[in-house]
Amino acid sequence: MKPTFPRLFVACGLAGLLSACGGTGVGPSPLPTPTATPVNTRPVTVTTFLDENGNGALDAGEGVRIPNVEIVAGSARATSGVLSGQATLQLADGPQTLTVTAASLPPFYRPPAPISITVPTTGPVLVPITLPRGSNQATLYMGFGDSITNGEAEVPDGSGYRNFLTNLLRAHFGAAEIANEGRDGTNSDRGALRIGESLSRVRPAFTLIYYGTNDWNQCSSSAADCYTTASLRSMVQQINRSGSHAFLATLMPVNVGYDDRAPASRNEWVAEENVFIRQVADQEGAVVVDLNTAYFKSGLPNSALFVDHIHPTTAGYQIMAQTWFDAITKAYSRILSDF
Repeated sequence: MKPTFPRLFVACGLAGLLSACGGTGVGPSPLPTPTATPVNTRPVTVTTFLDENGNGALDAGEGVRIPNVEIVAGSARATSGVLSGQATLQLADGPQTLTVTAASLPPFYRPPAPISITVPTTGPVLVPITLPRGSNQATLYMGFGDSITNGEAEVPDGSGYRNFLTNLLRAHFGAAEIANEGRDGTNSDRGALRIGESLSRVRPAFTLIYYGTNDWNQCSSSAADCYTTASLRSMVQQINRSGSHAFLATLMPVNVGYDDRAPASRNEWVAEENVFIRQVADQEGAVVVDLNTAYFKSGLPNSALFVDHIHPTTAGYQIMAQTWFDAITKAYSRILSDF
């Protein structure tokens, strides 16, 4: 006789003893996933300022704030505001290290070493930004060039681009002055001869060069053979030696067809000369300020840009000011590493 087994035992064997024989076939419930304990954070305010004397402290009279600076602490990041220089990071209690992203700084400025803090802080954290400048004045810019820098008496107040640019810089950094070293009718070779005296007398932290427009009168046959490139190179080198910092503008187009001083070939000469200007800036550590492209991209007709064959209207000077401003305030890491 074959042995018999209880029907229940057979069923359990076939089912692999699922859930103690009588379950639904579903395995054990998974263990709950552990949840990370939330980390409490609190706001920490930082202020990025120009540390003019390099002592790490915010002293009376140090009114320049550096906007658009990226501050990093672990995974937290924040960007400093225009005019205030302030940023707020959410940080956990305890020791933290703040760093400045060098590539977020404007040209020629330098970040501090990493800053150690303990959260909670007792007040705003100061982030000192420095500017190598020798004995030059930290908030002083020098406009250096010919009549286009000097300004036309009737357009609009005789200051050219300078007052427009001063207002933009003050609204951004908190302080700025522009000294006028524009001389009507001068060529770039004359500029190279006189810039040393201007630098030692004015002592600007930044020098804004617009020179070469008048050189066409002697060099119209060839930009390559003109003295403009050598003159601009000399200017930038003298600026560098003085502890100032150079911003070098491309030449703006001329008002072709206005009269016989503005033939189409003159703009061809300007385009060729601008190639050399960019090379000088690249080789000598100046920042290129592309006024030529800005004029063309404005979309305005020549009648709205020029009062004569070469001199800007109010709208033209506003374009110049905005382009200088954009170059002065943009993030520019190359200067930090190369010069």
